[in-house]
Amino acid sequence: MEDTQDLSLAVTNLQRVVQRWEQQLASDAEPTAAFRQAMAEFGSALHGVGQAGFARFTRACEIDDEVLVRSGLLYRFKQDVDKEWLTPWGKVVVPRRLYQPDRGGPSCVPLDERCGMVGRFMVPELERITAFLGARLVPSEVEQSLREVLPEAPSCTAIQHVLRRVGQCAEDHADQLELALQATAPLNVDGDTLVVSWDGVTVPLREAACKRGRPAERPTGSEGDTSPTAWKEASVGMVATYQTPLEPQTEDPVRVDVRYSARMPEAKMVTLIDGLVAQAVEAKQRGSFQHLVVLADGKREIWRVVDEQPVFDGFTRILDFYHATEHVSKAAEQLFGKSSAPADHWYRTWRHKLRHEAGAIDGLIRSIAYHRRKLRLGSDHHKAATRELGYFRNNRDKMDYAGYRALGLIISSGPVEAAAKTLVGHRLKRSGMRWSRDGGQQILNLRVHVQSGRWDPMWTWYQDRTTMPHAHRSAA
Repeated sequence: MEDTQDLSLAVTNLQRVVQRWEQQLASDAEPTAAFRQAMAEFGSALHGVGQAGFARFTRACEIDDEVLVRSGLLYRFKQDVDKEWLTPWGKVVVPRRLYQPDRGGPSCVPLDERCGMVGRFMVPELERITAFLGARLVPSEVEQSLREVLPEAPSCTAIQHVLRRVGQCAEDHADQLELALQATAPLNVDGDTLVVSWDGVTVPLREAACKRGRPAERPTGSEGDTSPTAWKEASVGMVATYQTPLEPQTEDPVRVDVRYSARMPEAKMVTLIDGLVAQAVEAKQRGSFQHLVVLADGKREIWRVVDEQPVFDGFTRILDFYHATEHVSKAAEQLFGKSSAPADHWYRTWRHKLRHEAGAIDGLIRSIAYHRRKLRLGSDHHKAATRELGYFRNNRDKMDYAGYRALGLIISSGPVEAAAKTLVGHRLKRSGMRWSRDGGQQILNLRVHVQSGRWDPMWTWYQDRTTMPHAHRSAA
């Protein structure tokens, strides 16, 4: 009866606020300032209705039995225990019935279970908003943002707890989450090209490492040759579908859908590669692709992994065009001199040929070999030019850019490099940040679903997993 009265009083108060301001604003010749005050009072009254209504339907989920049976154990009502729940309308004190088993052991609170509030301070709906913002912003920014739209915002500590809880759940049950996403939000395979790509990006770890760079000079220099921050390479990957254009020479491929992955530093990117391989296999089984592509930069480790994975046997291997042109630029500097007119001309000529002329890579290799003969044997320029020559010889089978473009294929790994910046850099590499591997992975586990456009199905899976009620019945 008390809940009903509270709700009625809150609704009556809301009506009074509206009626009072309705009359005042209608008679005010300059209502701007009054309108802002009316909005503030109206919002406060709305929050009162929200709190009263929440308390009322929450009470409807309570169990009034004195004795319960669960998994063969008898639980008896012990006492009422109040708890504060944070809701979109502010904090609400919720009375809950606590039960204890006759044979000893952990007590249970059926109301928490039935409302999905076991171990929670925030209601799941607010927890979702907090986790979504926390995937993009640091906890202090999340708190500040929520203070602008909520009567009471969660603290930084509560926000951090949510991020750890959700991110670790996704980590601990990654296989189940992937199956759920395949069932509810699979990669759209309507395109005619499947592209797999991955790259690395360094992140600051809260781990000791050897200092790099020039040693600090006294008297301001510090003793020791170790640093509390280790910069190591995290990994980012994508499995995407593209539609080739009707006019490949003038139009770019259109991306249909993408799934991103990201992992904190680990040996040989094992977890990331396993995930990308599984997603590629699943996409190939469902789709009918005219083209299969692996696209990456020139790191030997990446192409070694490609060679070792049977799933990539039928894939066209493309070395990112812009990484290739960086090496063309380096070769030009060694052959003709840095910033010289011949170097610029040679670079521009071969960059254009690589992109537009079939077989240009063989001509480029011949040109580097020809001009290298003019350099003094054993000189630094000769050695550097030899390295560049080896680079193009080793990767010539991945550099038929004119042929790839004629087929309408993507030749730039820009999308995965951009993902490395947005997924990892924008969140984990802000000023002063250092991460544990677990903490960083928890954040990445959220960001990949935001960036992949799969936040809703991910959250549905998480909520279903963490709010399923226990089965119990009356002992009567």
